[in-house]
Order: sequence, then C-alpha cells, then structure tokens
Amino acid sequence: MQITILHGLIFISLFLGFLLLFNINPFTIKGPFKKVNISFMKAAAKQKRIRINAASSLSRLEKFAIRLDALLLKINRKRGFLYFIASLCFITGLAAGFVYFSGLLLSLATGIAFIPLTYLYLLFVTQEASRDEVAELQNTMSIITNAYLADNNIIKAFEVYLNEKNRFVDEGHRVTTPFDVFVFECLYMDTNIESSLVRLAAKINNRYFDQWVRNLRLCIENKHMRFSLQPVIDAMADEKIMQIESDAQMVKTWQMYLSTVAVMFSVVLVFRFAQEDWYNVLVHTPMGKFLIILMLLSALISALFVMRVNKPVSTI
Repeated sequence: MQITILHGLIFISLFLGFLLLFNINPFTIKGPFKKVNISFMKAAAKQKRIRINAASSLSRLEKFAIRLDALLLKINRKRGFLYFIASLCFITGLAAGFVYFSGLLLSLATGIAFIPLTYLYLLFVTQEASRDEVAELQNTMSIITNAYLADNNIIKAFEVYLNEKNRFVDEGHRVTTPFDVFVFECLYMDTNIESSLVRLAAKINNRYFDQWVRNLRLCIENKHMRFSLQPVIDAMADEKIMQIESDAQMVKTWQMYLSTVAVMFSVVLVFRFAQEDWYNVLVHTPMGKFLIILMLLSALISALFVMRVNKPVSTI
C-alpha cells in the first residue's frame, strides 16, 4: 500500500513537472472567456519591440558621425574644419608635453589626450546656438504633434510644419533642415519611415526629441500612442525653466574643474624647477610615466563628465 502511494506521488510529480516544463495549464478556461498566459503576452510585446527597431537602429559610430556633422552645420563648417581643429589640438598637446615632460612618449600621450578636446570645442562654440534651438525645436514638435493628432499621418504632419516654416520665407533664403531631409527621404528615397525617424533623431541629438520620436514610431503600430507625444513636450518645457535657474551653478562647476586641473599639473612644473630629482623620477621612470598618463586620462574623463553635467537642457 505504501509502495502504491509512493508510486502515485512520483507519477503526479513527474506529470506536474511536465506541465510546468512546457508551460501547460490544464485549468485554463476555454472559449470566449479564455485568459492569455502572461508569459506569451511578454513574448509578444518583446517581438513587437524587436520588429519596431528592426533594420532601423544605427551603430554608436554612425550616430557620433551624424552628431559631428550636425555640430559643424551649426557653424557652417565642413569636415575639413574638424580635421584642422583635431590637428591643432594634437600639436598643442605635443608642444605642452615637450615643455612639461621633455620626453617623446609622454609628449605623444599628451598630444593624443588633447585630440578629444575637438569635440568639446565644437560643443562649446555651438552651445549658445543649441540653447536657442531648443526653444525652436519645442515649437516644431508642438506643430507636428497637433497636425498628427488631427490627421494621423506622420509625413503629412511634417509637411504641415515645413509649409508653416517656409510661408514667409523666399525660396532663395530658405535653409535646408533635417526635417526637410526627412520628408524628402520618405517621399523619394526610403519608404521605411522608422529608419528615417531614427536618422532624424540622431541628427537632432536631443533626448526629449529622441523620446518623442520613439513614441512616434510606436504610433505606427498603435494609433492610440499619439496621445503620448504631448507629455514629452510639456516635460521639455518644465526642464528648460529649471535649466535657466542652474546656469549660474554651471559657471561655478567649470571654474572648480579648471582650477583643480591647473593645480594638478602645476605640481609637475614645481618639481621641475624646485625638486629636480623628484622630477626625473616622475618623468623618466616607468611608474612615473604611468602616473602621468593616468593623470591625463583622469583629466580628460572628468572633462567629459563636467560637459555632460553642464550641457543645456537637451543638447541638439
């Protein structure tokens, strides 16, 4: 009797394990009141997200190249200007390395560390233009959103904005914007609206606009998602007010960063003129060279973090 009960428990355990393994629920209600298993709902949602992003995402390198071109466009420059500034930063770093360290390896390391300053320079010279364009971008998003809510046609909504923008501008004075390129691509080149929207978001490089574009892409699958566009614009307006209040704090942060870097590298000059033995140990030994390279990397990485903290509400 005990053996029979034990065999029965083993059989029931194996049967339940089989059901769990293949995600089978024998108690599921059939018919019009049948419930959908939540795991299948999650899988369907995941496949939907993959389908939305399929063949329309760009690599980090492609996005970075598009952003560089967008920054150069703001100051009416081409790639040659970018290469010139990068070469100038390298030569400046190389000369500073010879003055500070009197060695080829450390001079080359300093020159290489100065090259990323090209991107920081472009962000700095386009910062004022970026702040002005945030307000214009917010107005653009509002016009397109209102037009899309009225007609449920993405391309036509963008055309409404372009017609409004060019209404009082002569053809000879009209400026080609990424929105003009987007409409041209959708109508005459690439019929995949999603991939064109991804390229548009990379050109604008605004985190609110990026979220707005994501919601707009979801509208292709679900028209009810169009009501999620306006909250993004409202959040952008609220944070822009907060950014104006924090501008004074940004200046203090940059002053603190620059003074810290100046003190850190002034130690090398102090050793050169006051403690020559210590300077030789710092410059001519492997451990000293490693410490100097570590200082260069820390200064560069901290500069990137400071730029990230002190950027405008949304960097275009």
